[in-house]
Amino acid sequence: MSVQAHDGGQPLLRVEGVRKHFAFTKGILFAKTLGHVKAVDDVSFDIRAGETLGLVGESGCGKTTTSRMILNLEAPTEGRILLDGEPIHALKGEALKAYRTKVQAVFQDPWSSLNPRMKVGRTIAESLIVNAWGDRARIDERVRELLVQVGLRPEQAQQYPHEFSGGQRQRVALAAALASRPRLIVLDEPVSALDVSIRAQMMNLLKDIQAKDDVAYLLVAHDLATVRHMADHTVVMYLGKIVERAPTAALFDDVRHPYTKALFSAVLVAWPGQAAEEIELRGEVPSPLDPPSGCRFHTRCPYVMAHCSQREPALREVSPDHFVACHLFE
Repeated sequence: MSVQAHDGGQPLLRVEGVRKHFAFTKGILFAKTLGHVKAVDDVSFDIRAGETLGLVGESGCGKTTTSRMILNLEAPTEGRILLDGEPIHALKGEALKAYRTKVQAVFQDPWSSLNPRMKVGRTIAESLIVNAWGDRARIDERVRELLVQVGLRPEQAQQYPHEFSGGQRQRVALAAALASRPRLIVLDEPVSALDVSIRAQMMNLLKDIQAKDDVAYLLVAHDLATVRHMADHTVVMYLGKIVERAPTAALFDDVRHPYTKALFSAVLVAWPGQAAEEIELRGEVPSPLDPPSGCRFHTRCPYVMAHCSQREPALREVSPDHFVACHLFE
């Protein structure tokens, strides 16, 4: 964990009360709005330089929409996202171009970011060429450096994506993300498609790069083992809301929210003899088009109380830097 992660200064990235609601319409020529999908609803967190924040939850909880807003691919309905104190969604022209170099992404499927008809060296160099980073010789040298940094050979710049294994393609995608020396990389399920042995190599590589370059990561994942290994802090989301937020070590040692407990109980224990509370959730995840009143988790919670359906719980601090949104802790 880097020193900068807890220096008390201004965070690198700040997400403040962000909401993202998508209109749900019917018809084409005369579309009628029937309601709004509340994909993200009042989410706040910070990421500091050199720190990894894990963002976890079931599919449809708002993780991907949150990461797309941070990448400036979606604008929030309400709230702000700031990089170094500057709101990112007001950026235009050269300022927006500069933001794109500071914040990059690596996705679960490297095929989505690698052009199959383009040699990987050109793919890695793309952002450098667009931003006039230097002459041809300087860019070629930077590409060679990046390939070595991610554990590949410089001569592999002349190969096409289909000539690489899945793990190697993910390394190429990482090299392309690192090319412009970003300050934050959004890692969207970066190792879930890889074999277990390759997964460990990739996680260690990411941590080594972070230690060397002080780059921050937003790790979007459903695999709790990956989050535990990589994240300094973890945010748990359910149906667009944060239900628990804490330093990763504290969260794994002392899970508080019933939903987080259910997530953890669905994972095999780390070693024989380890105690694990088994929690079986009932029903399906409600629709974000019409979320439940009060606590959004109350329709599936094994500890539900009468007032859970009436009042939305506040995200409150239950121990140092450990926040939970649950009426059990009032």
